[in-house]
Amino acid sequence: MSMPNQDLTRSLFPWALAAGTCLLGVGVQAAPDGVQAPYGVRADPRPIPPGLLSDHGPEPVFGAAKSNVFYLNYDGVTIKFTGQEDDATQNISQFQDFAMSYAPYGDGAKRAASSQAVKADWAKYNVIITETRPGNGDYTMCVNSPTNPFGGGVLGIAPLDCNDNQARNIVFAYHSANDQFPAATQATTMSQEIAHAFGLEHVKEPNDIMNPYNGGGDPSFIDQCFTLDAGGGQILCSSQHNQFCAGSQNSHQELMWLFGASAPDLAPPSVNISFPMDGQIFDAGASFTVTVEANDDVGVSNVEIFINGDLTISDPSPPYAQPVQGIPAGTYTAYAIAHDQGLNATQSATVTFTVVEGAGTTDPTTDPTNGTTDPSDPTADPLTTGGESMSGGDTSPTTGADGGEADGGAEDTAQPPFESGPALPPDYGQDGEGGNCNVAPRPAPTASLLLLALALVGRRRSRRTA
Repeated sequence: MSMPNQDLTRSLFPWALAAGTCLLGVGVQAAPDGVQAPYGVRADPRPIPPGLLSDHGPEPVFGAAKSNVFYLNYDGVTIKFTGQEDDATQNISQFQDFAMSYAPYGDGAKRAASSQAVKADWAKYNVIITETRPGNGDYTMCVNSPTNPFGGGVLGIAPLDCNDNQARNIVFAYHSANDQFPAATQATTMSQEIAHAFGLEHVKEPNDIMNPYNGGGDPSFIDQCFTLDAGGGQILCSSQHNQFCAGSQNSHQELMWLFGASAPDLAPPSVNISFPMDGQIFDAGASFTVTVEANDDVGVSNVEIFINGDLTISDPSPPYAQPVQGIPAGTYTAYAIAHDQGLNATQSATVTFTVVEGAGTTDPTTDPTNGTTDPSDPTADPLTTGGESMSGGDTSPTTGADGGEADGGAEDTAQPPFESGPALPPDYGQDGEGGNCNVAPRPAPTASLLLLALALVGRRRSRRTA
């Protein structure tokens, strides 16, 4: 379908022309895959104020950029203005109108999917992308927040830092876990804002991340020279672009020059379920948290937790966990799959646990009477299961009905009554906020009554389609 007059759209919003990425939700256009995507226009990047083009820090060893670390801040932050250059480590912006408190992005499947999509955008380059604030060194911070000082559908803004003169830029993506844009579009906003902070400008190519108009789909940094799009302003980083394309821009080659190629990550992550233990028994109605430990030499990108074969959560950061509440009787299996940034994956050993009525009297795996105790035995703890006390207190060895001794653990493994998450993640229930056509889960078998506790929080799906 035809698009609105783009030059007219820009002229109607002159205040936005100094912005980085600005998406104005004023209609829809056909995405490359034929799916309707929210229409949006990305306005011109904001030049760095005169006098603040300092050459911060030593020359890097990985390329022309001063830093190759990107911090995706989903947790909210207060930005200050001091009249100095950007300093992500101190939450200082060089633009006074950016100084304010930014609310958290929110939790849920879209957060994990958008983070994964950003990492996929940058997978070819020697960069480090983290959701945890680095303890030291230089880094670019992308603030992901629904707090929007501009309003009017503006979805992002960034400084244009030609040749990366500043090492600690702060960029903004005005998104939330509940907005109308899918994770792929959110990731495009984040990736373009970050790229602006390294001197990349807009190009006239819908499939390139640096295109100023949202065409949906899954754009990337393309290895091809494209015509620059100055919008209502002018091209400011020509010396950077001309190294690879005369009068145009090759987004991929500029990023390779800035960061270098990513080193292959050949070592897979390690992963194991730390709770519950294999063979552990719980009383019907118990509440606890399935917890997973995962490690990688480069970095774990996400951990998926499966119960009875169903994906219940894709967790992008530790502690990797899935709370359950009021678990019904049945036999359950659980395993986890850890993914690293090199697209390696490892599946944990499967853990089987049982939930039965009245299981709290003892651990049937060590008592041939399968869960009965002598009520006259004063050492028997009615809350002991699997050698551990669900009440959090130490337990003593118990005597089974046959006189044999059952294991009694002394380890405190108390679990608070965790609340389970929403019935389904964003975009996976009835029509969501963005008007998406959503997918309902298939009915679970009788043995999988965990549906009542976990509500099957999502299924395996493409990280770019959440």
